[in-house]
Amino acid sequence: MKLLCLGDSLTYGFAVQPDQSWTALVSAKSLIHIDNEGQCGDTTTGMVYRLHQFDLSRYDAFFVMGGSNDILLDGDLENICRNIRNIVTTFKAQGKPVYLGIPPLTTMESAMYGWQNARDVEKHNDQLRQYRQWLLSYGKETGCHIIDFYEALFNAKRRTGRNLYADGVHPNAEGYAVLAREVLKVMGG
Repeated sequence: MKLLCLGDSLTYGFAVQPDQSWTALVSAKSLIHIDNEGQCGDTTTGMVYRLHQFDLSRYDAFFVMGGSNDILLDGDLENICRNIRNIVTTFKAQGKPVYLGIPPLTTMESAMYGWQNARDVEKHNDQLRQYRQWLLSYGKETGCHIIDFYEALFNAKRRTGRNLYADGVHPNAEGYAVLAREVLKVMGG
């Protein structure tokens, strides 16, 4: 399968070596060939713009995950949802499977790295929780396959007690391995 992955730094694999990103791990452990079009710092508006640069007919399936940067920049949730709708609609028009990624929460550590102010962490996480609920509902409504990184990281942290973040926003190598396992579970690798 040839998969186009459109996203931000969480898809790109920021904070780890290239072979430790979830996309590289999935490719190494399956027959899924991934074109990783994750771009650090990208917003859902940027993803809508970039979407038209790809020949979608070359792919067997599509993955999209965005919104974290929008939320960290205090973007409007309605606009984020509208952008994701536009991307999914474009992908769906190809008549091929669409995978919808749900971004994980942030931690207080993210403020030390300058990703957000400490006073905004809980507000942004509340928005990420609301966004997750919308993505779950929208994914079901549109027949997208959900890949819930939010739940996967949360459950792995609760189960192991280990820190799975490099900087409070991006996973560390162990965290990206959790994300890769979640993708393989959903896609069947």
